Amino acid sequence: MKNHAAFGLGLEDLDAVIVEDSKPMQTIIRSILLSFKVARVRVFDSVDEALQSMLAEPPNVILTDWRMAPTSGYQLLRLIRHRHMEPLCYVPILFVTAHGTHALVDKALRAGAHHLLVKPLAPSTLHNRLRWLVNDDRPLVLENSGFYNILGINEALDQQAEKLETLENARVYHEQAIRRLAAVQGTVDKEFNKAGAEEHNDAEAAASEPEPKKKKVVLASSPRSSRRQGFAAVRNK
Repeated sequence: MKNHAAFGLGLEDLDAVIVEDSKPMQTIIRSILLSFKVARVRVFDSVDEALQSMLAEPPNVILTDWRMAPTSGYQLLRLIRHRHMEPLCYVPILFVTAHGTHALVDKALRAGAHHLLVKPLAPSTLHNRLRWLVNDDRPLVLENSGFYNILGINEALDQQAEKLETLENARVYHEQAIRRLAAVQGTVDKEFNKAGAEEHNDAEAAASEPEPKKKKVVLASSPRSSRRQGFAAVRNK
């Protein structure tokens, strides 16, 4: 196991290589690095040109685009990380690309890249990443495939992917629960409205029916009350 070539250095000690097929982007990255007062900046239009120079004088860090022809930045990474490329295999690579998708980041890191920066590139972003890089003490280890990679990176990416999958499953379950709740609530509201409408119709029907006529109740006089009335009439005479 060995640390990468930029570990423990200051920014002013870095020998940086830029591999970029866009002239304007070359100028931007070179100007940013020079503003950090790095020791040396070499710029190349293609992977083949860069490899010839780097094999003779290995740099401390490589900044490269992802999509280039005829050899891509990813192919450059795989070439450099092979065990037969020592000491170039220990040089950290930072990708600078306009296509920073999750799948691309995962592929780059699993292949041995140290980080990926997205265009347009801000000077503060590159400065912070270089500061992080020179303090990154993760060693490079030789895998059974014959390529060097960062210690523990695949395990860390697997754990992150598992967390993302768990979060995605939780999000899907939450959305399904909301849809089920909305469906149940809709059914309840429908039945409630139906019951209310039926109760209202029953009330209107009851109000429209004519009231039944009241029957007069005639109370029959008892014999005792009749005798009392007769006595009262005799006295009055």
